[in-house]
Amino acid sequence: MRRYLDGIPTSDEKPVQAIARELNVEPLARIMYGQRELFHSNFLAWFFDALPKLADAVFRDLTTDDVTGFTKVRRVERERENLDLVLHWPDAAPLVIENKVFSLPERAQLDEYRAKTGRWKGEPAHHILLSMSPPHEPVEGWTYLSYQELAERIDLALFDNEDSSYEVETVRRYSRVVRLLSALLDTTVVHSMEESAWLDSSQLAEIDSTQTRTALRKLRARRVQAVIAAEGPAVGWTEAAISHGQPLVGWRRHVRVGGVEIQAGWQYQEGQFRLCVVLPHLEGRSGEDRDAREEFATSHPELFDFAPLYEVLASPDRQVMPRERFGHFAPLFVYRYVKAPDQTVQQLVAATHAINAAFEA
Repeated sequence: MRRYLDGIPTSDEKPVQAIARELNVEPLARIMYGQRELFHSNFLAWFFDALPKLADAVFRDLTTDDVTGFTKVRRVERERENLDLVLHWPDAAPLVIENKVFSLPERAQLDEYRAKTGRWKGEPAHHILLSMSPPHEPVEGWTYLSYQELAERIDLALFDNEDSSYEVETVRRYSRVVRLLSALLDTTVVHSMEESAWLDSSQLAEIDSTQTRTALRKLRARRVQAVIAAEGPAVGWTEAAISHGQPLVGWRRHVRVGGVEIQAGWQYQEGQFRLCVVLPHLEGRSGEDRDAREEFATSHPELFDFAPLYEVLASPDRQVMPRERFGHFAPLFVYRYVKAPDQTVQQLVAATHAINAAFEA
């Protein structure tokens, strides 16, 4: 039997505003702002040290027995070889915990960490990916543990526990914060291709922390990126980022134009849908470099032809901007854009296919 704290339904049952209000009155949530992963790692290390019996009920079954006797004492390590947490027991293999909150797991990083632990002496370590979001695909040697499941494990360990000490009550409150954060991050999941690409700004305004709002926007961009990568053309690559506090997604591929290989594709940010090129052969920050890129772009208007996209994007004014020249991001990025607010994920996928088809023609 699992014990669930009252008032934490799934994210589908509770809007962002309600979740944000509950987080705003949680002292632990306020403390963690700006130090999300660091806070969780430090808290779990304290939990392991301060409440060993409860912590073992949460974590011990995630590893295996070790009868070699290599580890003499029960202890926790922080940031050993950049690993977030390493839990040690005298009778168990080390448990490595890599902690991700708003960021998504990267396979290369996980593979690197596993290579490091492979050189350790004693019983081989077990590896836990503690994350609000699952990896895109299973990563060899790592077991995924969601924060929601962590909260459930804590609640189960505390079931029928009448201890009302400060330490135990702090762990109870931490479980509640984790559930709220999980519900909040669930609102960034792409449930339908017909959803707007971006989160509702009016709902995000309910969140007190600017850093948390930015992190949610970035996570949403990463999730939209994943859909475009899965549903878009087999060629090219996608991107997602935060620039000037606003989310950005895009797609580019290699194209051979005028005897040189360039990158061409699109970006979407703040209601601007940009057709863009990246020109490595004309890279530079001088005025002459900028003029050379502008001359190249002017010579290849087909790279900035929005006509095949108007029906897909439902652009309201069809005014290509800048009108006389091109937009530039030094040292090698050139673009033009149309205003296309409130694009759905489906529209961005369709635009990707349309642009790729034009390149293939």
